[in-house]
Amino acid sequence: MAEKQQAMDPLAMWREWVAQSERQWNAFLNQAMATDEFSKAMGRFMDFYLNLQKGMNETMGRYLQLVNMPSRQEVLGLGERLSAIEERLGRIEGMLARGAEAEVSDPENGVSPVNRPARTKQPPSRGNDA
Repeated sequence: MAEKQQAMDPLAMWREWVAQSERQWNAFLNQAMATDEFSKAMGRFMDFYLNLQKGMNETMGRYLQLVNMPSRQEVLGLGERLSAIEERLGRIEGMLARGAEAEVSDPENGVSPVNRPARTKQPPSRGNDA
């Protein structure tokens, strides 16, 4: 009795139909893609798509220029320049830090914190505070 219910199960029949249809479509499309005509058609489509993309990029570039906005290339260029500036700034900071360490740790030049004179000059007082 259980076998009869499984044989009459509509979902099982539907799953089997979907699997069989999928196998048939897969075989057909594999056979179609193996032909030279398909390869030529895909090549023509890719040429068309690349030309369309190039045209869209040029059109968007002109539009962005018209509304005074930077293009993707200009933004990327700014990013590269900013990265270079940050690297140079990092090197400068490193050199300054090494120079400050050398000054503080060199007792011969009289700049160490121990040898500094006491601060005696006071800031000017304000005249009439009301």
